[in-house]
Amino acid sequence: MEEKKLNTSAKSAKAEQPTYEQLKDWCNQLMIQRNQLSQRLNQVSNIMNKLPWLFETLKLQEFFSEEFVHQCVNEIEFIMGPAGEEDNKEENTEKSKD
Repeated sequence: MEEKKLNTSAKSAKAEQPTYEQLKDWCNQLMIQRNQLSQRLNQVSNIMNKLPWLFETLKLQEFFSEEFVHQCVNEIEFIMGPAGEEDNKEENTEKSKD
């Protein structure tokens, strides 16, 4: 009785193994996802490096033009703003195009 259970479990394990094409597709999907995550990490890293300099500009604003300081303030507000704000702007621009 136990031999039959072992044989059926071995057969089902063989049947559940992914094919070479499935493995290849999964690898491709994972590589694409890895590249996307790597790009996003680089973006976040760049923002985190830039943010202290933006605040430093505000501290020393008397040495910069008003326009430049205003750009820095806008950039800080954009970075520090709600995360969903960017998505909402994209949706609004798409709706206005229609």
